[in-house]
Amino acid sequence: MSMEIRNNYHNIEKEMQTKAVKNEMEKINTYENRQEYSKYLNNKYACLTPTKDTFISINSNLLSKATSNSKTATWLENTLSQMPDCINKICENSARSGAKLISLEISIDNEDCITTNCVGIFEADPGTEKSKEMLEEARARNKERKEEYKKLLTKNKEKKAEQKTMKNKKYDITVTGKEMEKIENYLINKISMCSNTIFTTSTRIGFDIKA
Repeated sequence: MSMEIRNNYHNIEKEMQTKAVKNEMEKINTYENRQEYSKYLNNKYACLTPTKDTFISINSNLLSKATSNSKTATWLENTLSQMPDCINKICENSARSGAKLISLEISIDNEDCITTNCVGIFEADPGTEKSKEMLEEARARNKERKEEYKKLLTKNKEKKAEQKTMKNKKYDITVTGKEMEKIENYLINKISMCSNTIFTTSTRIGFDIKA
């Protein structure tokens, strides 16, 4: 009987832990609106920022669905994480065929459809010295693009950290009185004081200058 109770307790505890993890994942992959989710994706996946030869777009309906559906969001993020490698392979295979890539557009339409539009110019026969040179050029461009992505992600992180710092430097001042000129001067003075103070949390200050 005692063993049965312990087993039941263990199963219940395990079930609660599983549910907690699931809820946390749903929380991570759920956003208030499409704009907020789009901003999150652009900050996390540098490939969504257009380059001189590549462009990736996400269908608005798919984006809306992923905003509130954790399963769709997981699929979408997994797909985006594979994009840089896919772009590199397409560029290199084009060069192997003797084609210079002009532009590559990828549209993530839905969970069953990803559309690609690749434009290039054939400048050499496959296997020739010229095509080999083009392959090396494509690899160099892939490396360059990778560095662009790294710089962009670093920039995004710095920008996010700066926004967080500014968000923490909040003030909330309330001034009441009978004469607008006095209220204005008092408010300006206090805002000036607040600008020289770093608040780690949102701060509310109240003043009454009725007298």
